[in-house]
Amino acid sequence: MATAVLLPKLTDWVQNHITAIIEAKTTHDLHDAVNRFLNQHAMITVNGAHISRAEFVKQLKAENFAEEKATITFNDSIEVPDSREGESITAGTVGVFYTAIITSAHLIHGIPTSKQVIASLNVVVAPDPSVHKPPMPNGYYDPRRVTSLNEVRVERPLKLTPSGTSAPATAEACC
Repeated sequence: MATAVLLPKLTDWVQNHITAIIEAKTTHDLHDAVNRFLNQHAMITVNGAHISRAEFVKQLKAENFAEEKATITFNDSIEVPDSREGESITAGTVGVFYTAIITSAHLIHGIPTSKQVIASLNVVVAPDPSVHKPPMPNGYYDPRRVTSLNEVRVERPLKLTPSGTSAPATAEACC
């Protein structure tokens, strides 16, 4: 008997994909994570500047360069299903607020460098007609992709404190 695959709710879908992008350690993993998240023609705005998908990927590569590890905390989220779809989980708008700590493999005086990324991300998610269903029946198929992404973000260096934990590099950097 075939079992239907249940798609995750929109907020879970967005959070899972953001986590995959931030935790990607190789260029291949990053491109794969972005391709599973963004529509090929997505409209992207970061800190008020409209950028291309290629430029967005370039920024992500620079952010994740030589990453040793990354942790992400989703502080809040909101989800509004597309009113034309009822309570559908296939289309809608999602906003998430998150903090990521990215630790580099590069050492300075024997101490790994870390940075904090704080971001508010709003996305519009819709089924992407260019994502084709796999030929095997009952296989996992999720055609959802982000068609519009608007992110406000700041990146701050962290310093290692005597206790061995990370802290904002300056008093102004503290939230």
